Amino acid sequence: MSELLSRWAGLALCGIGLVATLALAAAGDLTLYIHPRYVVFTVLLSIVGAGLFAAAVWVTATGREGAHDHDRPATGRESDDDHDHDHDRPAPPRSYRTLSSVVTGALVIASAGALLVAPPMTLSAERALSSASAVDGGGDVPRPSLVGSDPTRFSVRDWASILGSGATAGDLIGQQADVTGFLLIDDAGAVRVGRYAVTCCTVDAQLFAVPVVASDLREDLRSGDWVRVTGTFTDDAGATRLSPATVDAVEEPDAPYLS
Repeated sequence: MSELLSRWAGLALCGIGLVATLALAAAGDLTLYIHPRYVVFTVLLSIVGAGLFAAAVWVTATGREGAHDHDRPATGRESDDDHDHDHDRPAPPRSYRTLSSVVTGALVIASAGALLVAPPMTLSAERALSSASAVDGGGDVPRPSLVGSDPTRFSVRDWASILGSGATAGDLIGQQADVTGFLLIDDAGAVRVGRYAVTCCTVDAQLFAVPVVASDLREDLRSGDWVRVTGTFTDDAGATRLSPATVDAVEEPDAPYLS
């Protein structure tokens, strides 16, 4: 069993990754993990990888990668080192081999479950609440101009960058916001509506969030619910927050990340 796992575990993990990637692409869910601009590149690379994977399976199955000098006909000129270089090496303890087999098998099974069985999911509100979130857009997002623009077309990221630049409720009088995102309700009861932006993949995902007046929120809504919020900005206890006129529960968008 130990020898079997050592020969096939790596290939099994590669195969699981290839199947998962191509299955996500076929279902249109690959954008839950990478930016849409990289989908075609990822699929093409996976197809090339599938060809290399098939070749690797063939080589492993036929044992060509394990060719050894002992398989060559004897010439009568072999030195003792040609025969003893492996046999003098002590075998690892049986307990070590058993533990290694168990860990390797568990890794393969866990990978198959995570990539092939578990349904694809977007980054969660729990992740956002457990990490530092930037309502100012991280300082690297240009602030959209309110002059000559339709603010109802601004995204959560746009409003987050505007608020992060120091805009107050007084600066935003008469500006109507219309944003869609998921609710973030922390342990203190503070409410935000947020959304992730992805530059390359979910590893570099950045949260953008806009604070909302908690008292104006419907009681049946929970953290993580996707909502569409319309309203205006107001001064709430010295902080600029979005005061909702309407809050409607919506389905998670097909493209949940801002790009």
